[in-house]
Amino acid sequence: MSFNQTTGVYTPAAGALTAAPGQVVQSAVWDGIFTDLTSALTQIQVQLQNTYGQRNIVGANGGFEVWQRGAGASASFAISANSISYTADRWYLSTNANQAMTVAAVAGIVNGSRLAAKITRNSGQTGVGVPIFGFPLDTDECAMLQGQNVALSFTAKAGANWSASGGTISVTFATGTGTPVKFTSGYTNAFNPINGPTATLTTSATRFVFVSTGIVPTTTAQAEVILSWTPTGTAGADDSFTIDNLQLEIIPSTTSPIAQFENWPFERMLAACKRHYRKTFPYSVAPATAAGAPGAATLVAAAVTASGFWWQYGSVSMRTTAAITTFNPVSTSAGAQDLTQSASLTVSLDAAGMNSPEGIMIYVSASGGTITVAAKDILAIHIQADAGI
Repeated sequence: MSFNQTTGVYTPAAGALTAAPGQVVQSAVWDGIFTDLTSALTQIQVQLQNTYGQRNIVGANGGFEVWQRGAGASASFAISANSISYTADRWYLSTNANQAMTVAAVAGIVNGSRLAAKITRNSGQTGVGVPIFGFPLDTDECAMLQGQNVALSFTAKAGANWSASGGTISVTFATGTGTPVKFTSGYTNAFNPINGPTATLTTSATRFVFVSTGIVPTTTAQAEVILSWTPTGTAGADDSFTIDNLQLEIIPSTTSPIAQFENWPFERMLAACKRHYRKTFPYSVAPATAAGAPGAATLVAAAVTASGFWWQYGSVSMRTTAAITTFNPVSTSAGAQDLTQSASLTVSLDAAGMNSPEGIMIYVSASGGTITVAAKDILAIHIQADAGI
């Protein structure tokens, strides 16, 4: 019996069912036992890999299952022309002039996938610059790839009015030696182990596989998965593509077989994504003012004194000290809300210099506008922490 470490598949032992004198005989019964055993071991290996493995370097959201920055499974992001914005967790879109676009969570296009990402050039847009849909890697993810051959695979399909030149997406895996940043910010000593092969999309979901032409440099400290395309003409009603189950994996050699998609459990993907971004809002609520009190950081005032919210990030620290944005849960302001007196209060972000990858303290004034906080008043505020690359 043999085991392929790349694919996780066991192969039955080979033997003759009939033999001449002196040869080893493998009976049909024994052959059946080996076949059943190898099938069972392969299934166990797949289950263990899916639960505990980390073959997919972008497994945190290569499957586009996590959408914290929006309204969860109903997320839709309007990306203006000439801008760069995060969309699905860890994924950003960079647009050009006259190129407003939308990135939305849609139903998965692969068996076993709950969600996929649909990227649309909005109807009537005429910008034909090259947009980038990218997943920048952090320091620990880059370290795992140093000196390795890699393969990048995904499933995608075109919308009815897909206008990209040649119907293709250009696929790049870029590396550099500087501090982790988006590729759009520029890489130091840039090198592309996967350098722009194309995937020709149709309206049917198709799996594409691309293998590096050489190893990832041992000095790699910056890296990004990049999908780009060249729109043409004026966008129609469905000038889009949908992508699902993207995997970046280490392979022993450039001729090695590519493994099936590694589907992490949702709670593991969410925890990994929270190193980069998190919010106090419920998962299904997009951050905004006046979006309701559920999930908000709260405190009960002890007396007419200044107070403070301490938001401890919990067991998963952020990758770095985050940029903090606050939202009033009831009114259109960035302040806290005195829910007891129905009034907004002024807050100061990190007034005591305590902001760190572990948490943030937000100072609340004892009075604001027309009210003074009283003992037992309930105060609430929503917070967004963004440590994206």
